[in-house]
Amino acid sequence: MFEKGEGLKQEKLFSRRCATIIKVNFDLNGKVAIVTGAGRGIGRTIAEGLAQSGADVILTARTEAEVIRAADEINQATGRPTLGITCDVTNKQSIDSVVHQVLDKFGKIDILVNNAGTNVRQTAFELSEEEWDFLVDTNVKSVFLMSQAVGKHMVERQTGRIVNIASAASELTLTFSSAYGPSKAAVVHLTRQLANEWAKFGVTVNAISPWFIRTSLNAKALDDPEFRSLIEQRTPMGRFGRLEEMIAPVLFFCSEGSGYITGQNLFVDGGVTHFGV
Repeated sequence: MFEKGEGLKQEKLFSRRCATIIKVNFDLNGKVAIVTGAGRGIGRTIAEGLAQSGADVILTARTEAEVIRAADEINQATGRPTLGITCDVTNKQSIDSVVHQVLDKFGKIDILVNNAGTNVRQTAFELSEEEWDFLVDTNVKSVFLMSQAVGKHMVERQTGRIVNIASAASELTLTFSSAYGPSKAAVVHLTRQLANEWAKFGVTVNAISPWFIRTSLNAKALDDPEFRSLIEQRTPMGRFGRLEEMIAPVLFFCSEGSGYITGQNLFVDGGVTHFGV
């Protein structure tokens, strides 16, 4: 047992240690991050969140004007160095070019957020082979190719954080899209596979699986009153997610505070994957 004064002293020391741990573990100053599909929506929001936390951020997307504008706006809002680069994340040469440019300008890559993705709202009998290939290439192949290219650099440096944006549909079936869920389930399993392979090199790989968050990709569907009501009724929190609610989970997996966590899939879903009767 401590004397009264000694106990108070120990509590203050513990409080200071906790404050130091929190400050160091969640500070991204000096980190260099790549975010794919960052021209708008979830990717752009994540990119701004990383910049607000001190990271230098490289945004990639297919549309040049969009990604450059997003990078400029984030730079103006945060004061952090940003770079917007066009990239076809389904093409290895395009990816290698991005990685080369980033390493040439920034010297390293600490964080990769694989956010680029798409959806084709077709059932199994409606979905064409071309649509299947397009969706799987965009949602799965891109994650593998980007992780492969950036992962080599991270393994060499013996440190790195990779975060893959999957979906609650990796766990649930959707009556209106037969390929999206399986593609995101593949992302989750790929996350575990890469986490297992690269853990010994100090590289963590985790996934985040959101439910419906309004973006340009799903705006038309969510504007339909019947569909919107269905989603709200099925979600225990009774609402869609908000773009900003993706920031904290990503920051956690990108930070030193998650250093002993890898191969995990965090649901940001308003409780829908635990929905019962």
